[in-house]
Amino acid sequence: MKISILTPNFNYAKYIGQTIESVIYQNYYNIEHIIIDDGSTDKSAEIIQKYANRFPNIIKFEKQENAGQTIALNKALNKASGDIIAWINSDDYYCENVFPKIISYFSKDPSIDAIFGDIQIVDELGNIIKVNRYLNFDYASGVFNGFGKIISSNAIFWKRESTDFAGLFDSSYKYAMDSEYWSRLLYGRRVKHIPLVIASFRWHADSKTKSRQKKNTFAYKRARIEDKNIFLNSYKNLFFSKFLPVKLTWILKILFKFKRIFLRFFNGHYFIKK
Repeated sequence: MKISILTPNFNYAKYIGQTIESVIYQNYYNIEHIIIDDGSTDKSAEIIQKYANRFPNIIKFEKQENAGQTIALNKALNKASGDIIAWINSDDYYCENVFPKIISYFSKDPSIDAIFGDIQIVDELGNIIKVNRYLNFDYASGVFNGFGKIISSNAIFWKRESTDFAGLFDSSYKYAMDSEYWSRLLYGRRVKHIPLVIASFRWHADSKTKSRQKKNTFAYKRARIEDKNIFLNSYKNLFFSKFLPVKLTWILKILFKFKRIFLRFFNGHYFIKK
C-alpha cells in the first residue's frame, strides 16, 4: 500500500526539516510526502527544496501565495495518489518506524477504513512533556466531546476511498478544519484505535492550537463558532436528533463528558504521563 503524507507549511523553517526526516526515514518506502508552502517569508521553502532535490521520488513540493492552512491542505490532498492518506503539520513529526505497523493493521483487516493512535506532547526542543492516549472511536463521542479531542490530526491514517466519499476540507474553517473533516470523513466508517504513539505534537508559543486557547482573542472566538457549527451539522447524523431538539442536547453533552472521563480513568490515562 502506498502512503500519502500531507504537510502544509508556513514559516516553520526551524522545524520542517525534522518533520520531513520523520517521514523519509521510516522503515517503509512506498510513500510520497506532499508539502505545500503557504507563502512563507522565512527560509522554509529553501529548506524544503533541498530535501525535494535529494528525495525527488518521495517529496512533492509546491509553493503558493499565502491563502491559509486549509487551502494548502486541499491542494496537497488533491495531489495525493496513495492508498492511505495522513496529515502531519510542519512543526510536528512522526515517531520512528510506525508506518509498517499501521500498514500491517490495514492489511490484516481490509474492512478498516481509518486507524488512529496516540501522540506525545513535546516542547520546542523535542523533550517529551506527556503522552496523550486516546479511547476507542465512536461517532457520538466525537459529536458531544469534539472530534479534535478524541482524535489527533497527526495520528490518523485513512483509506483513499473515505476521502473520495467525504471530499475536501472545508476552506471556511480556519481553526477547526480537522474536527470538521473528521465529522464527515469518519461518519459510518469503521475506525480502529491502536495503542501506539504515532507522532510528536510540538507545544510552543507560535502553535495554532495554543493561539486558539487564549480567551477573548479573535482565534478563540472564531474557534468557538467553528466548534458550534461542527456540532450542529454532525448532530443531525445521530439517532438522538430525531426526537431530541438541539436546545436540550446539554443533557447528552454532560453524559458523554462524564463517559469520557470515566473511560479515561478506567484505562489509566490519568496515571500514565510518559
